[in-house]
Amino acid sequence: MSAGPMDGHDRHEFVVRPDGTVVGDDGAAGALAAALPYTGRLARRAGELVEVGDLRALEALGTRRLTVGVTWTPAGEGTYRAVLAPAEARTVPTFMVVGGADATATVVHCVDRIRTIEGVRWAGVVTAGSRVVATAGDGAVRGHLDEVGNRVLAILRSLEDQQVAGFVRLRFEEASVVGASLGRHVLVACTDATDATDEHALLATVDEVRAILADHDLSSVPTQVDGAVADPAAVDETPDEVLAEAAPPPLVGARFSGAGARGEPRRGRRRFGRGTLSPTPGETPRTSTRG
Repeated sequence: MSAGPMDGHDRHEFVVRPDGTVVGDDGAAGALAAALPYTGRLARRAGELVEVGDLRALEALGTRRLTVGVTWTPAGEGTYRAVLAPAEARTVPTFMVVGGADATATVVHCVDRIRTIEGVRWAGVVTAGSRVVATAGDGAVRGHLDEVGNRVLAILRSLEDQQVAGFVRLRFEEASVVGASLGRHVLVACTDATDATDEHALLATVDEVRAILADHDLSSVPTQVDGAVADPAAVDETPDEVLAEAAPPPLVGARFSGAGARGEPRRGRRRFGRGTLSPTPGETPRTSTRG
């Protein structure tokens, strides 16, 4: 997540209107401007899940810093006023991780470290398979943290090619949601709406967390249930990336209007005029007695 000077690049200002037209130069041949409506919709939905009001701004940091102000039409379409500029040079410290703590204990320790930063309400780690493996702090939206993490991870991935990914802050009316990539997974935190949270302290702690978790496989950490990590023996072993198989569609139309439960035998039908009843398999044919 280190940020450095942007050689050969200047400051760029541009606007993406609700109809998709772009005014100005995004410095990325239009790719960054095209990504903003998608990221804006993802971010707005994340705010609805956390119940912190509407999206007002988005900030992303990689080797470049992206700052976006957002306004919404009554129809829910956004106007994005963006500034892309070189990121301030930062020296990322080198961490030496000592000890043989397992992945579960380590990830719990890391979210506790994020929670100690002033202004952070809660924090959690969500895997690429939308599993919550650790949380810290009250109101960690346990019922929706998996969905919030999924959307924040999608935002980070959508900005990867523009050199502004790695760290993102979504500013809402009542709070901010912060996301940081942990390889294929994501760290998510909620901070106060004010600027009381020290960004430098937050970034430094995120760097520390990344260094600590670098050698751990987070996909092997059991899912957290009701605020506690579940017993590994009781955890479903289904891989993160496996999707549930869709159920077959129901039978519809007049052709199937008389169909009963699957496996129920069909009743015999009387042929027109004199004759016999068509037997159900296994029955003895019966002869009509009509004179």
